[in-house]
Amino acid sequence: MLIKKDSTKSPFNNIVIVDPYSGRFSIIQNGMIDPVAKPTFLATQFASSYLSNKDMIVSQLYISRRVPDEDLRGAIEIKAQEELGVSENDEEYIVDFLEAESNSEERLFHVFVVKANQLFTLFNTVKNGLKYIDLILPAPLLYNVLYTQKILQPNGVHIFIYFMDNDAFIAIYKNGSFAYSKALDYSLERMLERYSEITSQHIDKHTFLNILKNSATKTSDISSKEVLTKIFEELFIIINDVIIYVKRALKVESIDEIYIGSDIGEIYNINEYSLTYLGQKSLDFNFKYGIGTNTKYNATGLELLLAKTSIDYIENNTSMPNLTQFQRPPSFKKRPGGRFIISIAVATVLGLIYPLFYLLSSYINNIQTYRYISQSEDLSTQVAHYKQVIAEKKLEISSLGTEEKKEAALYSAKESTLKTIYDKKVNYRMKSQTFYNLTNDLKKYGVYVDELQNQDNNFSLSLVNKEDRKITELIKYLSEKYYNDIVKINIELIEKDQNSAYYKGVLRMELK
Repeated sequence: MLIKKDSTKSPFNNIVIVDPYSGRFSIIQNGMIDPVAKPTFLATQFASSYLSNKDMIVSQLYISRRVPDEDLRGAIEIKAQEELGVSENDEEYIVDFLEAESNSEERLFHVFVVKANQLFTLFNTVKNGLKYIDLILPAPLLYNVLYTQKILQPNGVHIFIYFMDNDAFIAIYKNGSFAYSKALDYSLERMLERYSEITSQHIDKHTFLNILKNSATKTSDISSKEVLTKIFEELFIIINDVIIYVKRALKVESIDEIYIGSDIGEIYNINEYSLTYLGQKSLDFNFKYGIGTNTKYNATGLELLLAKTSIDYIENNTSMPNLTQFQRPPSFKKRPGGRFIISIAVATVLGLIYPLFYLLSSYINNIQTYRYISQSEDLSTQVAHYKQVIAEKKLEISSLGTEEKKEAALYSAKESTLKTIYDKKVNYRMKSQTFYNLTNDLKKYGVYVDELQNQDNNFSLSLVNKEDRKITELIKYLSEKYYNDIVKINIELIEKDQNSAYYKGVLRMELK
């Protein structure tokens, strides 16, 4: 069965670094790393470790881009069963993955698979003391922190070769991203075995490691030099084959940098072996991690990488494959039992809050009702007073309205009388003057009047002339001359008299 893992990421006071292969422990606190004999469980302590390349399957799988992210893990686990021989019917496996850049129609993933029983056996002793192991990282991914923390620039192709007591592996990074890894059958223990096989002599491990570091190259022990040369020749032939495969698989023309390190530090003159057999001189596995020590502790390269990775994992919430099966239990509120207890507590509190709320609301309403009744009684007296005042004012307004109408009628009568007097005095025109002017106008046009009638300011004149044109011109003249004095002027009909040679017409005028 495939087990889906989950990581717990929380702030911690310190970090415990675990080497399950050597049984060494170190603690990271305040930017310092120091050894610790055997740590015990602390809730505020973050525990991290790594898994050697030889103890897991590292491969690549292609997954269709149509698979949604929420179904991605299931699709990868099924594909791992099909292509990697990881059968859930045989035993349990832990699978995790890391997506890589891909220009193809499918998504590319680096997949890391480990047997659950194997992992449990490896970490069982460690887990008994620490209780939980928060992070177990595939060893080839430890180098990723060199790029995220800008210790190395993510440009070109970098090769990392590392020798441990019981394992050795090569990891390839392209432009700052993990691209490939492979276990090498030349751990420090394997080198010791090979040394004994070639020399047909058995030497203790401490002596051999001392030879690797410096002794054989600084003495006249020619045989040791020759044996080491043969061992490294075999080793670098294997490494060269891996590099040739990687160049072809990753489509790269050259390797930019090669870094070689080991648990015992620098292997003397190994950079020259790299130049001889790979055609490129390697660089020392010596990076500036920014981690000090209070006890002059000689931490291994993988310990320092794991320490830096753990700090980055916690502080920056970095996402990475985590193969641990010793997770901390979820927080109380996330556990089923915790959720049940919280639900019961919430329900109980709510059950008490609702009655208390309504009781308190009722009490507050009673207080407000009593206060409003008291205010209403005070306001009722004021309302009655103001109603009486308003009624009195209405009666006063009604009385003043009647008096106002009487005064207005008297004022209108006096105004009309004054206007009539003014009109008579200012606008009155003497009728005799009007007749005099009119007579002159008649003479001017040679028109005669054979009849004249007057009623107030309305005149009716019967005009006579031999030419009807003269009568018409007269009327036009009178209209223009007396424009401001005549209200209306009209002649109904101009016709010729049957008994004479004259034209007659009756002119009607209304003067102002």
